Amino acid sequence: MRKQLLWVGLALFLPMIPAAAQNRPPAASLAAKAAPPSSDQSVAGKWTYRSFVNTPELVGNDPNKALDLIFGEGVFTFDISPDAALKGTLDMGGGFVLDLQGTARPAAQDALLTVDIVGNGRVNTPTAGWEYDYRANLAYKWPTGVNQTPALVGTVIRAKPHDGNPAGVVASFIAVKQP
Repeated sequence: MRKQLLWVGLALFLPMIPAAAQNRPPAASLAAKAAPPSSDQSVAGKWTYRSFVNTPELVGNDPNKALDLIFGEGVFTFDISPDAALKGTLDMGGGFVLDLQGTARPAAQDALLTVDIVGNGRVNTPTAGWEYDYRANLAYKWPTGVNQTPALVGTVIRAKPHDGNPAGVVASFIAVKQP
């Protein structure tokens, strides 16, 4: 059932990427309509995290190809201090947890909120010795959007090799804020 739901979500989402990029209004048009940055764009809380292998091949109607694109999945939990320091965890289940440290830079006049995070594995767990670096922006909030859920959109890089996997592998990720 989970695979079917994921396939349906990917089947709906993936075909929209090229069309959205090609039919996007000019940047000046978007900037004119942009909602002003606000202080309520906090990243504190829980976010559903999914990362994807960056490959240009289409999955077509093959649900297994779609599932093979998933690089990682879990729940980010972020705490933000008044000085924009970020601390938290990425819990992938089964004892696979990364401890997170970083920053959450508030939105500026022409820029979206940005997070920079380093995730380190825990000693004596399956993630011991792991290190991943994350960089993301808060997704654009459409002024006319209906019930838009905050999302972080970014990339992750394996900063250190582990379990026979090389450093330097990059994946894209989306994290959607939980209520």
